[in-house]
Amino acid sequence: MPKPRFARGTTPAKALTQLAKEGATGALTVHGEPGGVLFLRDGLVNGCESPAAPSVDRLLTACEKVDERVWETIPSRPARALVEGGHVTAAEIELCAVQALYDAAFFVLSTARAELRFDEGIEHWLGADGTVTADQVCDHVARQRRMLDEVHPSEATDLAPVVPVLRPGLDRVLLSGLQWEIVLHADGQRTPQELAGLLGRSAYAVTLDVRRLAAAGLVTPPAPASSEEEPISVVLPEPAPTPQEEPPAEPLPHRVPGTFTFEEPAAPRGRRELPAGVSALAVLPGAIDKSPDDSLLKRIRAALQALR
Repeated sequence: MPKPRFARGTTPAKALTQLAKEGATGALTVHGEPGGVLFLRDGLVNGCESPAAPSVDRLLTACEKVDERVWETIPSRPARALVEGGHVTAAEIELCAVQALYDAAFFVLSTARAELRFDEGIEHWLGADGTVTADQVCDHVARQRRMLDEVHPSEATDLAPVVPVLRPGLDRVLLSGLQWEIVLHADGQRTPQELAGLLGRSAYAVTLDVRRLAAAGLVTPPAPASSEEEPISVVLPEPAPTPQEEPPAEPLPHRVPGTFTFEEPAAPRGRRELPAGVSALAVLPGAIDKSPDDSLLKRIRAALQALR
């Protein structure tokens, strides 16, 4: 028999129906959140496991039907060994197996954007004889979803930590036994499925009662996720300073012969401008435009020689 192949976007429920029509035997693994595994035998469902729901051994241990130490001594496929050892009756093990099957199937078939894989020849570890059809499983899950929406249309509390309201503002509050257990063990960290595993109760039943508590205002709904993403601040390294080129050295100004003033080499023709740092009072009138006086040069030279 060729290995079944699933079209892209196939839901777990459609894959289960396809395998049932083919009379397949094996395990349909559903990867996702919460995900799980459905076990088939000749096209019939005889087991289901999910991380969101307690398995058969947890349910039997929680109701004190089977001691935890007994599970350590029982071989694989323990259904018959439990009955033969007098721990449970055949009816009790079958009833517990079907309850765990439907409980886990709700979460497995509700897995969104799941990746599917089918492995032939793998059987459920319990080895129970009870089976149900794929249509019965799908119909049961559809009824469970409708019941959840009738109790409380919001699914915000289904997978979120359970946070009881400390002051509900009511004079009296009437709770069922399961609801009391939920409120008693809710610590603001455990989800309904984690509470179900802790209490050894049906995960769907706990999820349903959490919705009832939310509808009555006894459970705080989780804060809605913000649609706007916080801006990400990126610190960019400062650019390395570019080496600044030194300005070209300016030519030294030339002294005007016969005066104590200087002329600007790059000055434009026409009007002359005084060089920087030279006061206009230091420039004698007509000193720049007239030719030097020979007698003045002789007097200066004589004065310099007298200083020697």
